[in-house]
Order: sequence, then C-alpha cells, then structure tokens
Amino acid sequence: MNETRYDGLLLDHDGVIVTLCSRQVLQSAAIDAFADAGVSDPNPTDVDAITINVSETELRTAAERYNIDPDALWRYREDRIETRLRAETKAGRKAPYEDATCLERVTVPTGVASNNQTRIVEFVLTEYGLRDCVQTVQARAPTRESLRKKKPDPRYLEAAARELDCSNPVYVGDSESDIIAGKRAGFDTVFLRRDHNATRQLSVEPTLELESLTAVVEILGELEPAD
Repeated sequence: MNETRYDGLLLDHDGVIVTLCSRQVLQSAAIDAFADAGVSDPNPTDVDAITINVSETELRTAAERYNIDPDALWRYREDRIETRLRAETKAGRKAPYEDATCLERVTVPTGVASNNQTRIVEFVLTEYGLRDCVQTVQARAPTRESLRKKKPDPRYLEAAARELDCSNPVYVGDSESDIIAGKRAGFDTVFLRRDHNATRQLSVEPTLELESLTAVVEILGELEPAD
C-alpha cells in the first residue's frame, strides 16, 4: 500500500455500492430498444451486443444490420435501460449492499466513477439516501460518444479526483477494467470481491483485494478494524 495517507475515496457504483441488475432485465431493455427502432425480431447476437459491456463497433455493426441510425438505437437503449433500472431500484431488487452504510462515516472526500449513466447513478444513490455520502458522480451521458469514455479509460476517475481536489485517492472497483483504469490514473486500487466476482481471475494486480466496503473504509483510518 501507499504509505501516504489517502486523501480521497473513489468508488465504482454497480457491484461495489449497489447490487448488479440481472442480465435478463438488461436483455429485455435491449429488445425493447430494437422495437423502438422498428425491429420486432432482432437476432439474439445483436441483442447481446447492445446489452452490456457495449463497444462502439458492436453498436454500429448491430445498427447497420437493420439499417438503423446507431445514435438513435443507442439512445433508445439508454432510455430503456434507465426505465428498467429505476423500476428495479423502486422494487428493491437493485439495492445497496449492507456494508454501504459505512460510507456515512467516511470523512475524506468521496466520489463515484462509473460506466453507468449519470442519471441512473444519481437516482439510485438518492433513492437509498446515499447521495450525500459522495461529493461527486462522474459517469456517462446517454450518448453514443460516451462509449469512448468508459473505463478502462481513466478519465472518469481523473475527473472525480479533480472535482474532489485530492491527489492521492484510492479507487475501489469490482472488475478488471476498474483496476486498469485506476492504474492508468496513477491511483492505488482495491479489487472488491462480492458474490458475482468471488472467483474471478485478474490479469492485472490491484494494490489490495478486500471483501467488504467496511474493510475498505478501515484502510482510510475511519473505522476501527473489525475483530
């Protein structure tokens, strides 16, 4: 670990603060997006291509197959995803992990850097009373251009650090792209193991691997270590 005291805490959102949404829900939103674009029976491969971890190339290829404007298809997809995730949040199926309550006790500047849409992150945090725990949210606009800004590109992390005016934050994520983004930004990283990534192997090495947000907060000196 860096011997210098961390002056900020940066967190991924989905899979770190709040639970992931089921793939079935996201696929359903993608199918609806095609329907909005006038495609009633899209190929399952094309549905998968715009469901999760979408690249601009995959989006363009899927759109061109049906002679759809890729910008329009992406906007339909983003709007449908937002609607579904709001409903999942309201129903309590997308909810904070139990250990997220420890964020209320963090005193260093705290921010979120996420590949999700800003409007979704803001809604989920506000819905569960956690928005006041973070001083900045750096995430995507619902535009095709935003696909070029996703992690492992470090720009959301760097923007969050600038907003918080911290030079030595630690970044907490649950995916390899999170760890790569943190390293590219020059920050120490924590790979947070949850049920969905408990056995995942990484090709890059984080600064630490931990199993709870409480353990993360302990390294900031904000809580006494658990017995």
